[in-house]
Amino acid sequence: MSEMTASHPPARQTTPATAPRRTLSVSRTQVAIPAAEKPVSPANGRVLTSDHLFQGTQCLNILHNGQTYQLRVTRYGKLILTK
Repeated sequence: MSEMTASHPPARQTTPATAPRRTLSVSRTQVAIPAAEKPVSPANGRVLTSDHLFQGTQCLNILHNGQTYQLRVTRYGKLILTK
């Protein structure tokens, strides 16, 4: 009778918790330009800052096609548009 042996995959090596972390450096030329700094063309439309729109408030009303919409800033700095 032949003897059967089980084959096990080699043990997985893990990185010790004390290993130094790798960092990534990116030069200024590789970083995308924020939307406010991009040139504005008629295809892109006008660019306004939210500070300019809200002028210190957290909510503003927008009249569009006879309907009033409310644009609000959340406590986390996100924008919400509701009808």
